[in-house]
Amino acid sequence: MSANFEYYKIFYYVAYYQNLTQAAEALMTSQPAITRSIKNLENELGCRLFIRSSHGVTLTSEGKTLYKHVLPACEQLFKGEEDLNNVLGLKEGIIYIGATETALHCYLLNKLELFHQLYPGVRIKISNQTTPTTFHDFKAGKIDLALVTTPCNCTPPLKLSPVKTFRDVLVGNREYAHLARRTWHLSELEKYPLVSLSRNTMSYQFVQKFYADNHQPLKLDIELATANLILPVILHGLGIGYIPEEMAQASLDSGELFKIDLYEPIPPRQICIVRDTSRSINTATKKLLELMPPEPARQ
Repeated sequence: MSANFEYYKIFYYVAYYQNLTQAAEALMTSQPAITRSIKNLENELGCRLFIRSSHGVTLTSEGKTLYKHVLPACEQLFKGEEDLNNVLGLKEGIIYIGATETALHCYLLNKLELFHQLYPGVRIKISNQTTPTTFHDFKAGKIDLALVTTPCNCTPPLKLSPVKTFRDVLVGNREYAHLARRTWHLSELEKYPLVSLSRNTMSYQFVQKFYADNHQPLKLDIELATANLILPVILHGLGIGYIPEEMAQASLDSGELFKIDLYEPIPPRQICIVRDTSRSINTATKKLLELMPPEPARQ
């Protein structure tokens, strides 16, 4: 019959300290309990492991042979426990996050800044992708946390949990500053070049629906592959375009951009966490989610 691990653990501590009292203190138990466990181990193995003296205990030749094997095994297990405690205690670890450009700049970066201050040992890996790619990576288990912006197609078992509502604004650079002097109908702006994301994106679908709901055809002059190109293209005067107000605010404040007011109200959009109640969440992700409470329901 093989001895249980607890006996080997006690054997390790006694051999390490060569003192029953110190071993008992390290294991937070009593010296008689240590003595009994060693005796049980010796009986199971059929040999004597220690020689007791007034100065403590020393290993027998059999004990030295056993200790050569127990030492690396216990140290590996103790190191594993330490590493696991570090991860659970958020002294280390890693989070894989997928987020759209808008979700990243208008919400996530502020939350990650706070999270990093609280748990500097946890590494963060961010994949900045389109909404469909973010959904795909989350379903495939490539990322621990996904944030997307509406509109988007979310099917069970996935569901969306809104964390922030935002609005897009129509803006242009100094070349279009005169458009900021009054309010316009969409039909009146038809002659000005319009910048948008490409047709296979959810942002394009949002703008297209906005125009369709107001009985206005959408005519794009410049189509962009990624959202981070919209602001530079507009700043260089290549056209006017829709952009989340928060992302445009610094340029609006500096006078590089001008807001073009419309009679037709631009619908609000939401930044959402993608959730799947059937999958487990690691400790670091749970702590980050605690910093991202659901948005209160709108009345």
